[in-house]
Amino acid sequence: MARCGEAGAAGVVLLGSPGVCSRGLQRKGPCERRRLKALVSEQLSQDLLRLLKEELHTDVTFSVGRTLFKAHKAVLLARVPDFFSHTIGQTSNKLANQEPVAVENVETPEFRTFLQNIYSSNKNMKFEEEIIRKKIMESEISEKKLDFSFPKCKKSSDCSLQKHEIPEDITDTDDNLISNDNCDLEAASELGEDLLKLYMKTCCPDVDIFVDGKCFKAHRAILSARSSYFAAMLSGCWAESSQEYVTLQGINHLEMNVMMHFIYGGTLDFPDKANVGQILNMADMYGLEGLKEVAIYILRRDYCNFFQKPVSKTLVSILECLIIAHSVGVESLFADCMKWIIKHFARFWSERSFANIPPEIQKNCLTMLIQSLVSIT
Repeated sequence: MARCGEAGAAGVVLLGSPGVCSRGLQRKGPCERRRLKALVSEQLSQDLLRLLKEELHTDVTFSVGRTLFKAHKAVLLARVPDFFSHTIGQTSNKLANQEPVAVENVETPEFRTFLQNIYSSNKNMKFEEEIIRKKIMESEISEKKLDFSFPKCKKSSDCSLQKHEIPEDITDTDDNLISNDNCDLEAASELGEDLLKLYMKTCCPDVDIFVDGKCFKAHRAILSARSSYFAAMLSGCWAESSQEYVTLQGINHLEMNVMMHFIYGGTLDFPDKANVGQILNMADMYGLEGLKEVAIYILRRDYCNFFQKPVSKTLVSILECLIIAHSVGVESLFADCMKWIIKHFARFWSERSFANIPPEIQKNCLTMLIQSLVSIT
């Protein structure tokens, strides 16, 4: 269960610990999670597909007939590693000279669809990869009498993307590297799983991000596709666009770890030590609307118990959620908390926790209570 730390978002003093997390959520919990997963999954697909169409930070070009297709080695490695190994792994000289990689015996519309599915499909790509594999190998067999199979990757550091496998050189005892407290969090889709494996294995990164004394190895293209903040930073407008490393201020390494897992995998939860209010504020700053939705979902679940019947712990945590929503400007969550508080105001007004909330919010509560009583009369 994600809990708040000692300080809340935007400098607000938090009032207490969240209430019940997964118990007593009844039917609303699974429904809300399915909705969130569908939203985050669709957003991830659309972001990656836009990356392909806009050809931002591309580093490989394919030629199919007379048509050129620009793509990203990192995405290809994550989703179709055998295709990557056969077409790109054997053409390092061409890539160094920025020459297109020829793809034979494949029609232009078919290859275009293949690339679009690589970037946006939430399904496993093995079937589509096999179809392309056969066509390419048929062409090569007729010319060179090659064995009818893609050669497998030889270097596990480049191509072995087993689920959440951590490179040998990354350990929890190394202060310069990230922690992996949230490596088991659920990704939004198959696409998210594949990209998260790429990130966890640190395969072919092209930018280092230093946060709180720790290094996060990442990919410019994926960062730009997922975050408007990183898109601006890495697109040529900022000095960092031409550098191999970036230093970020104002967030700690745990929050950065949460953000990176979401950027790559669309993860749907936070680790136990995460400060939800701070992450919500961070998501707003970095233009990560999906991460904001995840944070709001966790606040509704862990702090508000999806606004079920009040218990003592829920009273305190909903007030805490109200403060977070107000400080970050999440109007819908603030309104839901306020509505629930007004409904159960008789339980709230004598609570010490209510007396400790900012006077401005107390005044809002009293104003809404008066309005609700007037509307009844």
